[in-house]
Amino acid sequence: MTLPDLRDVLREHGDGPSPANPARHEQVRARIRRIRLRRSALGGGAVVAVAAAVALVVSLLPGTAEPRREAAGETTTVATQPAAELPERFTAADGTEYRRIATMSIKKTGPTKVSVTIPVSGKPLDLGAVCAGPHSGAARASTGAGGPPSTVFTVCSKRMELRPLQVPPSTSDTKLTVTFDTTTTGWGCTVRNGKCVPQKETRGVWALAVYEWTPPTQPVEPPPLKDLPDHSGKARLTETKTGVWPQDTSATFKVRGKVGFDSLCTGDLADRLWYSFEVNGRVQPSSSACAVWKGNAFRSAATEFTYPTDRTTTVKVTWKLLGGGTNRPVRWSVGHYRK
Repeated sequence: MTLPDLRDVLREHGDGPSPANPARHEQVRARIRRIRLRRSALGGGAVVAVAAAVALVVSLLPGTAEPRREAAGETTTVATQPAAELPERFTAADGTEYRRIATMSIKKTGPTKVSVTIPVSGKPLDLGAVCAGPHSGAARASTGAGGPPSTVFTVCSKRMELRPLQVPPSTSDTKLTVTFDTTTTGWGCTVRNGKCVPQKETRGVWALAVYEWTPPTQPVEPPPLKDLPDHSGKARLTETKTGVWPQDTSATFKVRGKVGFDSLCTGDLADRLWYSFEVNGRVQPSSSACAVWKGNAFRSAATEFTYPTDRTTTVKVTWKLLGGGTNRPVRWSVGHYRK
């Protein structure tokens, strides 16, 4: 690539605010690829020049911050060009508009932790991740300094996974630090034939993007629910209650003996709706994510309890959404199974 070519690319793509065009970065790459083909006869030196030009163009695109790296082993603040699966803008299935406001990445070697500071506008935040694995263990994201994990990625997926970023209620600043950590702790072994066999730790490559989304102007009607299975193992479905979050946040059952509860949800945020139990007014420590049935056979995972058979026990199922959910309701059903 010649200097005039590079200037043309920078002039075309480097001025003004970033437009609502999720394919913008790919268009820059396509132009450079065309120039590369025209000058392929120049040999290896041209390839090096084009690679350098790509890095320079990306770093100068509006809205793309220049990377800043700290000392080895410490938390690194990086804003890099994400993979193609992390678009600048996209629209969710329910029509919600998402806009990328920051990017990060973690490689197979080097620091296992990355942070980025973002502006706080008051809109809900999500973290998108694409992972080239395998990656052993889980990856955690937290907001604020030294806070607990806001969300966890348990699977290294080549498809973009979106998780809610919960902003601490005490946050009053106009900026927020988001930290993504792949550090493995307590890595041990699996027991086989009475022996401890060390597990091989693997580290994936992560491309990350922080998104803010604009709530729909009107509540989006979630799809209708399918019927829960008549049986869960040897237990029979005896009662089903349904509702729509956030209007309906609980369901109460009167039970005896051995029972189980299973759930099903629909809506774009269905997998973010969690339920917990209160037994005779006492909150139980465990909670579960609502099941989403997208096809194939329903995977029953009823939560089982054993209560006295000579008296009635009151079980209250309470629903809570992780992250923001303005005008994005979730339809839910919970079934009571009895053996």
